[in-house]
Amino acid sequence: MLDNRLFCPALAFSFPSPPSSSASNQNQNRNNNDSFSLSDYRKARALETVQSMDASRLHFQIMFVDDDNSKGRIAEGLLARVAEYNDALFMLFPASSTIEGSRNAPVDAAAPDRAVAICDDLGLCGTRSRMMGTSFDLSYLDEYDLIIAMDDDIRSLMLRSLTVDDQEYYAPKLRLLTEFLSPEFCSVSSTTSNIASGKQPPGTQEDDDQATDNTQPTTIDKTIDEDASTLLDMLDSELRERVEPCSNLIIGRSSNVLQTESLEYQTAALILASSGVTKFCLDTMEAQFETAFDSLLQMNFHSQEHLDSNITAEQADDQLRRCSHSVSGYFSPKQRRTRFERHMTQLRIQLNDAGFSQ
Repeated sequence: MLDNRLFCPALAFSFPSPPSSSASNQNQNRNNNDSFSLSDYRKARALETVQSMDASRLHFQIMFVDDDNSKGRIAEGLLARVAEYNDALFMLFPASSTIEGSRNAPVDAAAPDRAVAICDDLGLCGTRSRMMGTSFDLSYLDEYDLIIAMDDDIRSLMLRSLTVDDQEYYAPKLRLLTEFLSPEFCSVSSTTSNIASGKQPPGTQEDDDQATDNTQPTTIDKTIDEDASTLLDMLDSELRERVEPCSNLIIGRSSNVLQTESLEYQTAALILASSGVTKFCLDTMEAQFETAFDSLLQMNFHSQEHLDSNITAEQADDQLRRCSHSVSGYFSPKQRRTRFERHMTQLRIQLNDAGFSQ
């Protein structure tokens, strides 16, 4: 069981964060190649987080942690607004808390006037922005799907308050806000899912419904403008117009932009990071349900007998729905039909190839 105390920085022993298997592999590759790829590093960290999350409940609970009872509540309100714009109001549930006793912690839990003014300026929910602050407790590491520290010091403090074994277990779900300013981090979930299954990266839902042939070449070295559009596209027009002029200066930054820049710059970073969190969580949920649905198809239709039966898409859909209503129900009837037909085509090719090889 977790010890719910946070050690004071002056008394805490700085435990080294143990490398995960992904990080260990990356370190090995780095030694072999004598080079380091920041893009690969971000993707590896994102993959660890994807694998630590469970989308089966059809929602994620997300907590922002600050040390001033301000930035976290602004990020909480922004995530609620961005989630609503992306039709994810009942899929992403943000909250915030403050490290009690930190050097910047306020004397009481009342919402600071400065934070409330920023929330009002951004058009965020007044009730949410004016709520009494909550002290962070280590038990939240079990209660929330994703914990987002507002800067390095906060994340380091939380990790140092854990045993070495608990650090290894909880570190993947304890992320830094600036990581969500990286399109490589935010997009890794869907990319990983399709690489593992041998598919091309998915397009929009409309593309999937129409079963379009995704044969466009993949551009590895994207421009900064293309990186920016990944996060900007998640924002409504008002927020997008507000951050677009400085987005190229913020997206991909690894420094603590909330500590060293102007208020306007900090606010833009919070907006873009909220966009990144939304994209990351929705991509993670999509990827996990795609994997689960592919498993359903494989379990139910995997032999020559299934091909010879000439089962219709409607019959297959009825069988899959009875097998797992929660997984199949995530997708529309048209999406399920498209996936079934694609699966049967791939199955026919695989069995034919196996017959020729014998």
